[in-house]
Amino acid sequence: MGTQKKTSHGGAGDTGLLFYVLRKFCAAVFTCCLLLSCMSNKPDKEGRVDPCTQNEKLEGGITYARNSGGNQPLPGSPYGYEIWTEGGNDNQLTWYGADRGGGAAFRAEWNRPRDFLGRVGFFWNEGKPYSAYNNLYCDFNFTRSENGTAGGYSYLGIYGWSRDPMIEWYIVEDWFGNGIMGPANMGGGALKKGEFTVDGAVYFIYQATRPVGSGNIEGVNASFPQFFSVRQTRRQCGTVSISAHFKEWEKIGMKLGSNMYEAKFLVEAGGGTGWFDASYISFYIVSN
Repeated sequence: MGTQKKTSHGGAGDTGLLFYVLRKFCAAVFTCCLLLSCMSNKPDKEGRVDPCTQNEKLEGGITYARNSGGNQPLPGSPYGYEIWTEGGNDNQLTWYGADRGGGAAFRAEWNRPRDFLGRVGFFWNEGKPYSAYNNLYCDFNFTRSENGTAGGYSYLGIYGWSRDPMIEWYIVEDWFGNGIMGPANMGGGALKKGEFTVDGAVYFIYQATRPVGSGNIEGVNASFPQFFSVRQTRRQCGTVSISAHFKEWEKIGMKLGSNMYEAKFLVEAGGGTGWFDASYISFYIVSN
């Protein structure tokens, strides 16, 4: 009996020591993990990562190498893609997949087109205005070929159309020209309508008119307006507060149509031979 008690007390002491050591070990591991997380791509308070830390080069994916004939759904994804190309050869878009690079990351390549547009993102065309989709955002990170590889005009950023009335719109984050894009690089007699600050930079607002005969989503032979926000400090990663642009446009009389057609990340090239490669693109909606 005495031996059993001695053994029992010794076991409890050993157990207590074991718990003490484990507690110290776990505390040390927790501290280490906390420090490492601070140095890593830690999500922000909304559970999202900083897109400018998402630099891993992606490989593989699905390649589309012809005009898509409008928006086409991407398998297993909430996003769609579209390619429109006129002239040239070997123009293509490679989507990296639903579970990689934020779900909308893609690569585009072109070779001397008269015009090439490749884009991935949300497609709606449900008869609802932009406000029905609350607050739209896009996180992105990309690399690209050097300036001068996309012809006389080019756009990199968020893009889409509205219907009723039909309007083509751009939020331009970068391009393949030198300096900051201005009216001379847009065509259509673009006029500056205003400016505002969002996402850490000033954007100039322009409005232009595409002439009769210009390509459009409805296939009509009529002129139509274009809306632009052009960032005055170019960038290749960050977050775009998409709905904030729509609201600013509306304040100065540039109101989008009542049927929001799409909001996608766009690469447009008016010639040249070049490439665009995104390591991260993710669209998301935040409720009002």
